[in-house]
Amino acid sequence: MKSRAFFSLTAFACLVLAGAAMAADTYRWVDDNGIVHFGDKVPSEYARHDQQVLNRQGVTISTIQGYRTPEQLAVQARIQIEMERIAREKSKRQARDSVLLSTYLSVEEIERLRDRRLELLRAQSMVTEQYLGTLNARLRGLQEEARKFNYPYDLDSDLPPLPENLAMEMVQTLEAVVQYESNLQTKREEQGSMVAMFDKDIERFKDLKGIE
Repeated sequence: MKSRAFFSLTAFACLVLAGAAMAADTYRWVDDNGIVHFGDKVPSEYARHDQQVLNRQGVTISTIQGYRTPEQLAVQARIQIEMERIAREKSKRQARDSVLLSTYLSVEEIERLRDRRLELLRAQSMVTEQYLGTLNARLRGLQEEARKFNYPYDLDSDLPPLPENLAMEMVQTLEAVVQYESNLQTKREEQGSMVAMFDKDIERFKDLKGIE
């Protein structure tokens, strides 16, 4: 009885150890001659090589990176950055495609929205142009008034000095002219950018819908 019990316990222990060995991770690595090896641990002389960790089904579950030179690390970092950039652009493109398809039903619908926004920008530009014309007329009037005084300043002039309030008003009007000219230029650039954006959306919408 004791002998049979001892045998059973020994057999059970062997089965447990075998099961544990099968459940343990297996490592795969390549030596300097290009030969692939497998084992429950990697010899120290091959630790600088990449290693794959396999589960009991032989499927790679992780990779342990081996030694890299600073140059290799720099190249690897650049590749990683480029891959992340490509992934971000792909994600943005997919999101944009989804918005296009969920927002518009036809090319004509996109064109109508483009035309409405373009008309709004043109109306804003027209208002700016009109006000700019008023400012320029005001500036010319102030400059004409200033010629009754020593303006532009001349050391030998007998005319009275330019009044401070008139000089200040001229400066303020000139600054407003410069500001509104800049605003007008911005509005014109916005029109061009908006048309280009809608044209791009129309072409992409046609591609997604298979429209010639």
